[in-house]
Amino acid sequence: MKYEDRIVAFIDILGFKSHLDKTTFKKNNQLIDNEQKIAELNEALLLARKVLDIDRPESEKITKEKIVTQFSDSIVISFPLNIQSEVFFTLLQIQWLLMNFLQFDIICRGAISFGKLVHNDKIIFGPALVDAYEAETKAAIYPRIILHESIIEIGSIFHADHHQPEHEKEEIEKIVSLDSDGMYYIDYFSKCQSEYDEPEYGFIEHINHLKRIIRKGLNGSQYDLLVKYGWLKNKYNQMIREHKTKDAFKYYKSFDYALYKFYSNLRKL
Repeated sequence: MKYEDRIVAFIDILGFKSHLDKTTFKKNNQLIDNEQKIAELNEALLLARKVLDIDRPESEKITKEKIVTQFSDSIVISFPLNIQSEVFFTLLQIQWLLMNFLQFDIICRGAISFGKLVHNDKIIFGPALVDAYEAETKAAIYPRIILHESIIEIGSIFHADHHQPEHEKEEIEKIVSLDSDGMYYIDYFSKCQSEYDEPEYGFIEHINHLKRIIRKGLNGSQYDLLVKYGWLKNKYNQMIREHKTKDAFKYYKSFDYALYKFYSNLRKL
């Protein structure tokens, strides 16, 4: 048996225990199921399986070599690094996952690495998984999925047939951003608007989901959580700066006064 050279993403749902805590409550010294919260968490995890094609029949999967394992609050995705355009498609899937999780007040942290790995429907182990896990716990720090520039370069090398390497890299860079500490991360702020079926109105919901999550998080008292929500706040405010004037002017010119009013009234947190 040999290792494969695979790209691997390790994703962790932050604050999963707090989500679980909401699924029960005490009454007369008995622990009672909160059926609504159980259903919501179940729906969120089923949505993750749908976004990541976990349950799609093998015959219908675009990339048959990609494997996704979900257990409790963790998701692991891996694929051979030489699959054409798979870096782009997987980053896009993860961006969709982060966007969709927001409606359930779920945020994630994770890391993407590459190296030696065994990953099938029964087992997963190898140095690449250790690297991704350690990067998630030690370097990601904030609610972000980080990746080294080398992942982007691999994506450009194994590009789609209809792209040149530089074109593939441009498409990948539409999904990721470079953070102030030099780490690339999957951008689920400004760079996700075009992924909504109705970009203008879907993005409004996206902004409102983020605002609610951040405000709620900043009301806490744990320093480690305040650091994480402080990062979210900074990214949110940066997004508002980018869209407020530009989009308000655009929708004013197009006579869409509902959207003009929304963007002109946007405020930083």
